[in-house]
Amino acid sequence: MVKILLPLLLFASTLGYSQKQSYDFKKAEIDARELIYKSPDSALVLIKKTLAQPPSHDTIWGNTYNLYGMYYGMTGNPDSCIYYFKKSLKYLDKYPKNRLRSLMNLCIGYRNKGEYEKSLKHLDESLILSKKIKDNIATGKVYGEMASNYNYMLQYDKSIDYLLQSIQIFSRENSTANLMAARQKLANTYLATENFEFAADLYKETLIGFKKTGMEKNYYITLVNLAEAYIRMERYTEAKKALQDAASGVEKFGDKELSGIAYSKIGNIEYKEGHNKKALKFYKKAFNSLVENKSTRILRIAGEYINILNIEKRYKEALDIIARAEPYRDNSVINSNIQDRMVYVEAIADTYSHTGDTQKAFIEYKNTIAIKDSIASSDTKAAVKEIQAKFQTKLQREKNLALEANNKALKQKVEKEHIIMLSYIFGSIIIMILILAFLRSYWLKTKLQKEELKSIEAENKLIKQHHQHEQELTNAQKQIINEKQRELTATTLQMANYQDNINTILDKCKKEEVNITSLKKELQQLLKQKDYWKQFETRFNNLHPEFEKTLSNKFSKLTKNDIEFCSLLKLNLTNKEIASLLQISHESTITKKYRIKKKMEINDDTEFEKLLLEI
Repeated sequence: MVKILLPLLLFASTLGYSQKQSYDFKKAEIDARELIYKSPDSALVLIKKTLAQPPSHDTIWGNTYNLYGMYYGMTGNPDSCIYYFKKSLKYLDKYPKNRLRSLMNLCIGYRNKGEYEKSLKHLDESLILSKKIKDNIATGKVYGEMASNYNYMLQYDKSIDYLLQSIQIFSRENSTANLMAARQKLANTYLATENFEFAADLYKETLIGFKKTGMEKNYYITLVNLAEAYIRMERYTEAKKALQDAASGVEKFGDKELSGIAYSKIGNIEYKEGHNKKALKFYKKAFNSLVENKSTRILRIAGEYINILNIEKRYKEALDIIARAEPYRDNSVINSNIQDRMVYVEAIADTYSHTGDTQKAFIEYKNTIAIKDSIASSDTKAAVKEIQAKFQTKLQREKNLALEANNKALKQKVEKEHIIMLSYIFGSIIIMILILAFLRSYWLKTKLQKEELKSIEAENKLIKQHHQHEQELTNAQKQIINEKQRELTATTLQMANYQDNINTILDKCKKEEVNITSLKKELQQLLKQKDYWKQFETRFNNLHPEFEKTLSNKFSKLTKNDIEFCSLLKLNLTNKEIASLLQISHESTITKKYRIKKKMEINDDTEFEKLLLEI
């Protein structure tokens, strides 16, 4: 009996082992990674199923725990998120590519908790690792995450530098999805530095990309940011619509922080529109969600909430919110930014003042003044100009490279056509030689035929001379046009320099303590003269007589000022030179160019410049 049962037991154990080994770890990981952005709970089922399998390769456990951390990141639980990313790293010491992925996710987890220094420390490690394995895409991502950290820390100059490096790498590697994410970060910087229109335009572009690629969580985050840009531009209806879509969409991810932020912004809109009761309803919902999530945004939302309660004289409720928010203020682990703390401290100081607690009110008012002084000392406007200049220079360089490549392709095409033409000519000459040899060998050749042949040769020579004359005439005309183009450009730049000199004299007149009123008046009248534009228009129209008419007929939305601006672009003047000529800022020149393209319904810069050059 034992002899019979033993083989059966061995067979059963072998069968069971083969069944366990049939689990497809790779497919499970791919499916979970795809579901994590669309349906986190479905991804969690696969993650738990994988972890329930018998021990396998370290990369399987490392990657699975990394997905576990991503799940908690998507659902807004940074503590659990960090725990599982750290657990993932224990399995991946010998596998740099896998380790790099978990390490970068750990950095994001720390940033979501507000622990920026820890996040940056691990990002430095990630940067070293990405360069060691020569993964350019990963290096670009690390720079992007560094930029996000510094953006939260209000250090926009550092954020800009890393973001530009990230964009440069993704452009060089043709990584469209990552370039789109980098542009979203750039929009965040525009938003933080109050360039709201540019921010809104970039957010709209990234929304389209995220929707196409199925990155729903990023889509809803971008909706919230777009809404903030609309709020700052007082476009409340559009902002409210975006926030409602974001709040309803993010609920399936279970991210209470993001939904809380969305509800707080709706409350802010209601407050701005004078609907305080509705505003309090949304702020209450937002505050409860953020407290439950232990979010870094608690102080900001609490400050805005308390401020409205103070306006409504509901001081008891305000004191209750203060009691619930204070632990997060003193907790060193949660590092809210300085502007959030200012909103909170100023609001609670008012509450203490209205409730008769003068000692606490005095302390908090002092804290408010200290925070405001700290904010005033940080100058971010220079960083804004720097990012715009660098970014526009980068775009210009990309256009120049594209134009150079296009010119190279055209040159090659012309060379091929030239070779074909020469082949035809040589073939024709050989045929003519054969014909002449045949005629000369023909015994009936007469003197008349010889004269006709000479006449043909003379005619060919005349045609060649005529062709050479036409070529010389064409070259001479080109030289004249180029000379006029250079003269017009030089005149234009002289006008800009003339206007700059007048403004400089006026500035000096303001500083010197002498009676020069009459002189200033004469200079101001001189500055207001527009005769130089007439001179410019006359020369430009002589050089390009059909430019204004063609542009007006083709693009009826363009104003006269728009066409004048386009004429400067046709002269290949730089943004800086145009800004100097028109006496506007470099940023306004970029904005003007962008708006003209929108009127012309042209998105591509290369197409825009090619069109102007061809008219």
